Amino acid sequence: MSRRSAYAARAALLLLTGCGWCAPPAPKPVAPASASTPAYVPMAGPVAVELSVAQGDVQVRRSSGGAWGPAELPLSLGFDDSVRTGMGGAATLKVGHDGTIEVRERTEVSVRQLLANRARFRLERGRIGATPGGTAVAIESSGSSAVAEATTGSFAVFNDGRGLVAVVADTGEVKLTASGGDAVLAAGQGARVVGNSAPLPEAVPRSVLLKVVWPEEKVTRAINVTLRGEADPGAVVAVNGVKTDVDADGHFEADVPLAPGTNHVSVTSTDRFGRTAAKEETVRVERRAPPLKAEHEGWQ
Repeated sequence: MSRRSAYAARAALLLLTGCGWCAPPAPKPVAPASASTPAYVPMAGPVAVELSVAQGDVQVRRSSGGAWGPAELPLSLGFDDSVRTGMGGAATLKVGHDGTIEVRERTEVSVRQLLANRARFRLERGRIGATPGGTAVAIESSGSSAVAEATTGSFAVFNDGRGLVAVVADTGEVKLTASGGDAVLAAGQGARVVGNSAPLPEAVPRSVLLKVVWPEEKVTRAINVTLRGEADPGAVVAVNGVKTDVDADGHFEADVPLAPGTNHVSVTSTDRFGRTAAKEETVRVERRAPPLKAEHEGWQ
């Protein structure tokens, strides 16, 4: 074999078996994180909202175009999901780690925004109580530009569905903004917003106004009874569970059908600060004619 052929054979052998002196360099060791080189921290996800408690008539709707259905617990809620309660219904939404929103009866609320440490909801109608628990919670209201927001403490929001929004700070501070201006409410203070007007501070009454004029006769043969009363202007009044209109001065009137026997008549009022008062009375209906007395004059 010639010298040139020997070189060619040796080169081919190196290509097949690899080159021991031409291996790629070993990777450099990664230095541990230090004060000047911070460790990688993953981005936080959006605040979790969960329907954790449901009592009585509670329904859920997935997205604004979905159908309403019964609530199943526990249930995670996302953007545009809604919860509503009927007469006697109540629900609790868990917000983040320690926050809650208490959904009272005859209330509808939807999820509008979920960020890393902030959740925004829209109150369509009714009343809610919010305890942020460290997560920023904002409540906007349908029919109004009012937005109430806090990170600590607790506050209540009421929306009558006709443009009147009332906010009260139970503990801590609440920022209330609207197109017409803004206000900061300290514990025990309240304010209302009508449509897009500026917040109007107002004193929170110590008790809920509810006066009812009951019928004088507690035993009757009538098929119905008319109740009249007075409540807080903007309050939601229900007579035996049926919503009753309240005029601008707070007066209301309702006809209550009666059945034979004992009738329990109840009146409830929820003022614009989300507080409730109730009164109850009993009316008995006896529709049988009274017995006739026979006269026996002339008989022995």
